[in-house]
Amino acid sequence: MLSITLEGIDQALSVLNYRSNSGKSKLVQAIRQHYSSPEAMKTLNFLDADKLIPAIWDTGNDANKIKSKRRNFSSIKSAINKDLEHLSAKNLNPEKITISQHNIFDMTEEAKNDILGSFSNAVKTGEVDLNQMSDLLTALSEFMANIEETSKQEDSTQDIIQQIKQILKKLSNTILDEELEEVEGLDEDTEEIEL
Repeated sequence: MLSITLEGIDQALSVLNYRSNSGKSKLVQAIRQHYSSPEAMKTLNFLDADKLIPAIWDTGNDANKIKSKRRNFSSIKSAINKDLEHLSAKNLNPEKITISQHNIFDMTEEAKNDILGSFSNAVKTGEVDLNQMSDLLTALSEFMANIEETSKQEDSTQDIIQQIKQILKKLSNTILDEELEEVEGLDEDTEEIEL
């Protein structure tokens, strides 16, 4: 798994089982309503806290009331993320869902680093099946674009992204070389048959 899914989000939220009128419940539902489809997940990279606050408290569009709730908003978000972290430890949040600094559902940075690290190690030890590499490269490319967009301020993640990009480039070249060898091999077989 290289990214979160709607199913993963809903599974985590269902296990949280917050009271429907609680601030936590209102916040996760306010965020969840922006995930109308898998396609929407690919384009959603930021939600303004000031747009989410009125869904939790009766602030209306009053800028002063909204501003006064920003600290409460951050506290509730932190509390939810702690709850999600506890679920992850119990395998009840298998996709490691969290609410990011951009107020969207995302995979935790630790989980991203684990996936990227595992992939890197698999490449180094030769445990990657090249027959499945094409699909994996496509999925990884989308995943990398997502991470790069949502993690611009995090230097450690950016370093890992650059490392993985280099690995992807090498893998792409390896696959191309192998395909060329196969084509050349077919040509040789064809020539033998023709003779």
